[in-house]
Parts: sequence; structure tokens; C-alpha cells
Amino acid sequence: MNHCKKMKSTILNFALILLFNVSFAQNNPTHFKSDIDFGNGTVFSTFLDVTIGQDQFVITSPKNADVRVMGGKAKLGRILGKSPKKGIIITIKGQQKKDSLFGETKIPMVGKLKFKGIVKNTTLSGEFLNGDGISIGTLHGVNSSEDKISYQNLYPLLMKTVQENIYAKAALQNKDWQKFEKQIKALCNDAHDDIELYLGFNILAQKLPFTHLTLAILQEAAGDENAPGIQKSVVFEEKNSTTAYLQVKNFSTSGTELEEILPKIVANPAYKNLIIDLRNNGGGGISPAFALAKYVTTEDLEVGYFLTNKLSYSGYQPELFKTLPELQPKGTKEFGDELRRSPGVKLIFKKPANPVFTGNLYVLENGRTGSTCEPIVYLLKNRKKATIIGERSYGGMLAASPFTVSGKYMLMVPIADFYTYDGIRLDKVGVEPDIAVKSDDALNKALEIINSGKK
Repeated sequence: MNHCKKMKSTILNFALILLFNVSFAQNNPTHFKSDIDFGNGTVFSTFLDVTIGQDQFVITSPKNADVRVMGGKAKLGRILGKSPKKGIIITIKGQQKKDSLFGETKIPMVGKLKFKGIVKNTTLSGEFLNGDGISIGTLHGVNSSEDKISYQNLYPLLMKTVQENIYAKAALQNKDWQKFEKQIKALCNDAHDDIELYLGFNILAQKLPFTHLTLAILQEAAGDENAPGIQKSVVFEEKNSTTAYLQVKNFSTSGTELEEILPKIVANPAYKNLIIDLRNNGGGGISPAFALAKYVTTEDLEVGYFLTNKLSYSGYQPELFKTLPELQPKGTKEFGDELRRSPGVKLIFKKPANPVFTGNLYVLENGRTGSTCEPIVYLLKNRKKATIIGERSYGGMLAASPFTVSGKYMLMVPIADFYTYDGIRLDKVGVEPDIAVKSDDALNKALEIINSGKK
């Protein structure tokens, strides 16, 4: 009898302990539905688990994200060390001091960052800082039992947006597109958060036979391409008494800087050589391209043709393309608006009225030189206006425009194809250099040629 009472007492105590632990686990704020805000309207919704012990903390996004993004190939990636451990895309580690958290993380598309935050009651908050200690993003989370966002209704809207706005219907009439449709449908069924959806869509889109199809997550429109940025887009250096060096990091925010710097280079009679560095320049808007061209071209130069789905054509038809209206310098939004309502435009760099550089011109490129850069590089190379040094360019030359799909989910869709003035499609092809060297050696090669006195 006493044995039975002891047994009942033990079972009761065990049940009470178990009940207490379950209750504590449910009330302990360790799982948070969170928003990571990188500014300019870029807000990723995700789910974060917080583990704290011995004055240390670990914050992780959902496990097995790599499998949901890449399918079965992800497991092979883990074996080869190419996928994150346990398929966790975001891991933040560091020290805990009372409610405060101090740590580091590495976020895809952003890189290594410092983190400082606070976790208490039912909220998690913090900010991400770059190496200079400047805040580049914030984190806000609330305790939640939810662990998955539904994207099933987003899938048909994504496909419809592409089908209605792609530069040519024929671009979607192939097995690559059919495979992509199936993969995106599976992704919209399986993805747990915005990070998985974003990475999955854009990784899979890279395998398509055309470029510039990109998923963006924006709660507001991006600013104008010539709006002032935190960092300079153009870097000028004097490499020697006769050589000017100009690094153009992008064609999105560089227009104003190019208009300020290039006239000074042109006005200096000592500069016999100009090196324009377009390595890692992924392109941008059309207006900064005009700003560069007006100081390095001495005559009217026909560059090429942008063609939309409102033009009926098959392949390169120069006589038809020459009837298109001439493109004028304008912002990216205005350029996109024009392409949306027209059959296309022809791009011509007109003979400038201002003084231009007439010395030896060298252009550096690599595999990340793309989009707006490529027609310029192709033109300067083929018209013998410059010596191109480095690696073949990326091969991403279409004109894209943003379309709101639903809420904060937007698609950049290629709405115009591009042919060069002599009938070459640069998309998925790129521009070969005159002198092929590794990207890191391109500048030294240009200086070597200059110092040798050979052109």
C-alpha cells in the first residue's frame, strides 16, 4: 500500500514538473516572427529562434532552408561545404548581458555584420552594423507560434506578371521556362519565409536563357538613380603624370559625379591616357551612360536597339529597327515607362558639343561587368575607340522594369530585348576583351602598356 502511495506521489511530482517545464517553454519568448529592415523599403519577414545559456546567445532562422530552396542538391552542397550548416541561412552569435545581446552574423547579399539587440518578455529587437559601426538595418520580432508564411497565392501572380510583360512571348516557349515554372510553384509551396523565397527565386532565375528576371521585396519605391548616396560611385586617381584613372562603380548613382569629374580630366592637357574601370559594375540607368559617352566619343555613334513585345519582328531587322524613335537621356523610371508603351527605341550617342577626351582610352572589365556597361564596352571595342582589358563581361543586357505583384513583392521583368548596331545580342553572351587577363591583373596590364609606350 505504501509502495503504491509512493509510486502515485512520484508520478504526480513528475507530471507537475513536466507540466511546469511545458508551461515555461510555452511562455519563454524563444520563437519570434520577425522583420529585418535594410532600409529603402527592403523588409524581409522571417522566423527566428533565440537560444540563451551561460551568457551566450544564438539566433537562427528556419532549419533546412537550403533544401526548400534548392531541393535534393542542397544535401550534396552540405557535404561539399557549400551550404550553411543544417541549412540555416541566418545565424547570429554572441554574448548576453542581462537583456542585451552583442554578436556577429553573416547575411547573404549583405555580408558580415555586427549585431546588438535586446530580448525581453515577448519582443526581440536589434540593429545590424557594418565594419565602420554604421547601422544598415534593424530587426523587430514578436513572440509567435507561427513558423511559415503562405506564398501559394503569390505563384500565379508571379507567372502572370512575367507572361504579360516579357519582351517577347517566344522567350517563354521552351523547356527551361517550363522547368522554372514548376520549380517556382514548388518554392511557393515550401518556402517558410521571405529570405527563402527571395533566394530561391533569384537563384533559379539565373538558369533561364535570359537575364534580368528578379524578385524584389520592397515596401516602397527605390529612389532616383541620381539621388545622393552614402558612398561615392566614381573614384578618380592620377596614376602618373600622364594617366588618369576613373573607377565607375555603377550606372545607377554615378551620373552627377561623372558630369563633375570628366570635364576636369578632359581639360587637363597632361592626361594622354584615361583608364575607365568598369570591373564589378553591374550596370544601372541609361542617363549616367550618356554622361560618360559625351566625354569619350567624338562623333555620332549608333549603339543599338531596345525592342519590346509591341514590335512584331523576327531576329535582327536593321531596316525596321532604324525606324524606331531615338532614345534621349532620362532617368531609369522614365526610360522604363517609355519602353512599356512603345515598340522600342534606338540608342545613339550624338556628337557632343563639349570638349572630349582624345587620348588613349583603356576600359577594364570582368565577369561582373554587366547591363548598361556592355553596349558601351562593345561599341568602344568594335569602333576601335578603346582597348578593352580583363575578362569577358557578364552578358546581362536587357532592359528591365519593376512591377508590383502583391503587396511588397515586386518583379523586375525584362521588357526590352537589345541588339547592337551590327546585330549582336549581348544577353547571355557578353563582350570579350581585346587583351584577356585575370580581373585582378587588368589595371596593372593597362599601366604596363602605357609605361611601355605601346598602344
